[in-house]
Amino acid sequence: GSKGMETLDEAAVGEEGLDLDLVDGMKILVKIVDGSDDNNNRIVSEDASSQYENQVINTNIEQAAKQATTQVFKLFENTTEDEEWTKDVLESKMNEAIRILSEGCVPDVSDKKKKPVAGSLDVSHPFCYLRQFVVSDDTVDNVSGDGGGANNDDLDPSIQQQIETLNNITTHALTSSTILYRTLLLRATAQTLLNNWDQLTTITSGDIDRAAISKTELPSTSQRATINAKSIQNIFEAYAHNSPQDWVQSWWKLIDADKDGLIDQEEMNNCVDFSIEPVHLALGDMFDMTLEVCPVRTIGLGGEEEARKKNAWFLGVDAGEDEDAEIPTNIPPVKLSWRNRRKELKQQKILTKTFQATFARHFRDQAEAPHRLRCIYAWAEKAHQDNKLDSVLVDASEDWGSGAASAVMGRKRYVELEPKISYSEFREVQKKTFPHLDRIGEEIITSFKEDLWLLQGKKRQNKELKRDGMLFLLAISVVDLGIWFV
Repeated sequence: GSKGMETLDEAAVGEEGLDLDLVDGMKILVKIVDGSDDNNNRIVSEDASSQYENQVINTNIEQAAKQATTQVFKLFENTTEDEEWTKDVLESKMNEAIRILSEGCVPDVSDKKKKPVAGSLDVSHPFCYLRQFVVSDDTVDNVSGDGGGANNDDLDPSIQQQIETLNNITTHALTSSTILYRTLLLRATAQTLLNNWDQLTTITSGDIDRAAISKTELPSTSQRATINAKSIQNIFEAYAHNSPQDWVQSWWKLIDADKDGLIDQEEMNNCVDFSIEPVHLALGDMFDMTLEVCPVRTIGLGGEEEARKKNAWFLGVDAGEDEDAEIPTNIPPVKLSWRNRRKELKQQKILTKTFQATFARHFRDQAEAPHRLRCIYAWAEKAHQDNKLDSVLVDASEDWGSGAASAVMGRKRYVELEPKISYSEFREVQKKTFPHLDRIGEEIITSFKEDLWLLQGKKRQNKELKRDGMLFLLAISVVDLGIWFV
């Protein structure tokens, strides 16, 4: 339960807590985008940043992300419902979208030449404040002006002003981070479309058999030559503004080439995979960007382990020591020694490796996505074919076994056509059987934190084992010395 989770958080030794705070901040951010955080959704909107203007967060980062998003949607101007894109057109459009969105995502982690020095601190970047979102989540009502006034009446005006200013900065960072994460999602969506042309256009064996029955001519390559441009636009709009439920539905409409609202089980599985892939890519980019703008260890912040205390460590202010301290708008970079830089790089490598391992196994192994999808298809009340197998004989040429079925008279083959499934039928079962799809980002981040708990627990266990081993050897040595002297 939550009590156990609090205990594991409290068990973190020294700077291990910084890693857990980082993950908690990421979780708050992705919950907003997933639509499962009503508290913070109140204050995060397209125009919210003007409410939290300050001299710390670089508004140019947010504006660049917004402008890049606007430019990408211009690629879809005058797109009609019936417009189709060939592979060459899609590649051209998506490569241009990736170029535009990369310019709007600062820093661009794909450009290794511009990679900052390990331990660099950029307090003007919103991702630098991910750890503080955990604190901001509890105090955001004061920033938004909803409630909390009565609790602040007894505070000294200078302290109240400082609290409001710190909350203002952190909440601005939360708003800007949400916009930047949405931009990363759009770039990841373009990359997903580029990577999966073959899967998107492949005609399933079921559709080939149905075409043979209806005497419909299909491409000899068993692949469609085009995909619908309007459906691609709808996918971008879903990731730019909506929640995971809309992401899945937008991919569903793209895969449904004949526009009858029905797709095969294989296409349903692909639809879910396509919905998750952009989140994997975007979270990986966000994590890499965070490591570039904020150190993972406090030595890069100019402090020691005490810097983890719930104060404005990222601004160089400790409210507990100096109530009248002014908030600096810039912190000079801390030049790390080779030893500390090595420590920073080692921890970055550990976190990155753990995060990548979480991506690889969470939905596949821990959430058991393949099994849940099989259950969804089996349990859904499918209206198509009255939810029954349709057994038919189809005409086939001699080379049908290689995948080519034609309508020529002659050899027959027996096939069983499984019923197709509509999105509403899928959704009805998915809400109960596979709710993880309604919180894709949160699922991944929660799993990442569990992996960190396990990693930190093993580290503490090994440390205790080493200590007990040394004490045992010491006791044996003392006994041996006593025997020798006797």
